[in-house]
Amino acid sequence: MSRVTLSVISHEQHSLVDALLADLAGIAAPELARIVVTQNLGEAPPSTQGLRLPPLQVVRNPRPRGFGANHNSVFAHCETEYFAIVNPDISLTTNPFPALIAALGDGVGVSAPVVLEPDGRVSDTARRMITPWELLSRRGPAYHAPQRPDWFAGMFLLFRSDAFAAVGGFDEGYFMYCEDFDICARLRLGGWRIALADGARVVHSAQQLSHRSWRYFRWHVSSLARMWTSAAFWRYRRLLARESAHKSAPAAMG
Repeated sequence: MSRVTLSVISHEQHSLVDALLADLAGIAAPELARIVVTQNLGEAPPSTQGLRLPPLQVVRNPRPRGFGANHNSVFAHCETEYFAIVNPDISLTTNPFPALIAALGDGVGVSAPVVLEPDGRVSDTARRMITPWELLSRRGPAYHAPQRPDWFAGMFLLFRSDAFAAVGGFDEGYFMYCEDFDICARLRLGGWRIALADGARVVHSAQQLSHRSWRYFRWHVSSLARMWTSAAFWRYRRLLARESAHKSAPAAMG
């Protein structure tokens, strides 16, 4: 029954990690085989007293590493069928893994839950192709999430391990930001599909550090520049254009 390795990266976020571990213990997910918490900065060990959890490993980095590099390092020791990445600012009240695993069929390489804001609104984590216009419109009141997302924001993703391995995991050239778009794009280019698991719901208390920290903002801008000049971005854009043309062709002929 235990089929999932779960990876969490902490940046001095021990209180959030403690709350996430308590949630994981509370939902009693039999699908979890192992939890790995990577402490990217020096901090107190997680508090697990009184919690019934699967085996928990804590990795303490001697120096900070990027988002993708940390998760790739955990995946290098993954022996389960599925690999989950979860941000520490995620809250769980029900077990999302049955629905997420069910969505990983028929060539699907990654699934994502419906992410809610703390006030219950659906967050904009299932997204269209990133363009400057899309970034601006996503912040507007008239924004509507696409019915068929082009990618998922990376605060909670469940990968088939063979799909993650097939594309080489995250591109470690992205220190932070845009690696979630990039891996979704490379999965699609590799013939895998992506799926939103509507039956899985989680809550995200967004930190939005790029709005408050110059260092995080700089990382965000540099990652966008790297992404928009990458071969994967332009190949994926062409793939989506071909798919859109194919879908509209019968209607145009009629």
